[in-house]
Amino acid sequence: VTFRRYEMSRKPDVSLSESGVSLTYLDADNAKEYTLTPQLLVLAEPTVPNVDAGQLATKLKVPLDGDGFFLEAHVKLRPVDFQSDGLYLAGLAHYPKFMDEAIAQAQAAAARAATVLSKDMIHAEGIVASVEQSLCVGCLTCVRVCPYEVPIMQAEAVGVGGIIGAAFIEPATCHGCGVCAGECPAKAIQLAHYTDEQVSAVVEKLFEDRERYHGKRSDETAVGGC
Repeated sequence: VTFRRYEMSRKPDVSLSESGVSLTYLDADNAKEYTLTPQLLVLAEPTVPNVDAGQLATKLKVPLDGDGFFLEAHVKLRPVDFQSDGLYLAGLAHYPKFMDEAIAQAQAAAARAATVLSKDMIHAEGIVASVEQSLCVGCLTCVRVCPYEVPIMQAEAVGVGGIIGAAFIEPATCHGCGVCAGECPAKAIQLAHYTDEQVSAVVEKLFEDRERYHGKRSDETAVGGC
């Protein structure tokens, strides 16, 4: 197969005569004009992603590649998984491919989904955020900042001061990113294993070790000076 490059501004000119098909184009490499007389001229239509792929990717929080097709989590380790758990891809949504490859990928995606559907219980990640609803002021900050749109407002919950409505985070869908916990102005959200008390204890311990280390170095310097 020989590929010939041309400029998009000067597309090839095709003409038909009694002698056959004639194709004239301006070569993009050397700026020379060439005329070819092929026995058969076949026009190949490009395969492009769906026009609303970007909108769907935004709603599902999944990435797209440079051409606009959906991007897998890892090309070798997770070829049919998205970065978001529970979502799988196959076929032309991934990239243009032959039918047998699309079928094999569809079977792989169905098998991955079956591993989830076949379980009676799904174990969620241990690092998840939780809301102390008695401290929630109902400001909707967590709802706005969460990149995964997990927090919701429960109308039947009671917040601080007896207000009706408080935030709620479903542990099974929480990704444990900690954005809501960091942005909550009322400190009503805590991230498991990274609560304010735990983080403060770690920081205090680090400062204690730092002071002890510098104090030890000062004693060694004084002894050396003597």
